[in-house]
Amino acid sequence: MAYKGFDILIKALVRLGPEVRLLLGGIGPLRETLERLARELGVAERVAFLGLIPDADLPAYYQASNLFCLPSLNQAEAFGIVQVEAMAAGCPVVGSRLDNGVNFVNQDGVTGILVPPGDVGALAGALAEMQLKEGWRRELGMMAQQHVLKNFQKERMASATLALYRTALSGG
Repeated sequence: MAYKGFDILIKALVRLGPEVRLLLGGIGPLRETLERLARELGVAERVAFLGLIPDADLPAYYQASNLFCLPSLNQAEAFGIVQVEAMAAGCPVVGSRLDNGVNFVNQDGVTGILVPPGDVGALAGALAEMQLKEGWRRELGMMAQQHVLKNFQKERMASATLALYRTALSGG
């Protein structure tokens, strides 16, 4: 899925210090292309292509990470449930400003940072800022977790959906 922007993330990694590591989970047809890009840019040793991560193991990966990055390129990324999962584990998110549900989930300056889609420099800058400002990063992570608890728990979402249906059915 090219719209995920993983190539942009790998290009941004070049601009970050050698201590920064990137873990990419999942499977897909772009893996070879992304591995080649990482080699060409000289960051292959800093990128771990993890393959398919079992759902039960995802929370441990999120909790072991300093932050989560969703560098999507366009509105094909309509919501980004994966960022909700990361935020639930206390990860702040660096993502793209897509002016859709993605930005409702990750709120700029509250739960993470939003940058223009496809902007390698802005993405690298946001990642560097998160790396340097550890206290702020932790605060964003706590706010991210609270945002998920407040807005994305199954019971709350089901209740809100039922209320919406009731209002629509009653003509109100």
